Amino acid sequence: MIYVWAIIGSLVATILFDRIYSKIKLEREMEKAWQALNDQLEREGKPRWDQMDNDDEGK
Repeated sequence: MIYVWAIIGSLVATILFDRIYSKIKLEREMEKAWQALNDQLEREGKPRWDQMDNDDEGK
């Protein structure tokens, strides 16, 4: 019976680790995308997305 609990515990730990790792990986990809957007805006001479006023959108 202890083997069953060990297997269940191992599976739960693996699933939790996978979910946390996937979330961290997604956040890194989103940060890279925002950085690429900001770099493109700077090359075009426009303000960075995080420095843009709401009235400036679409201009």
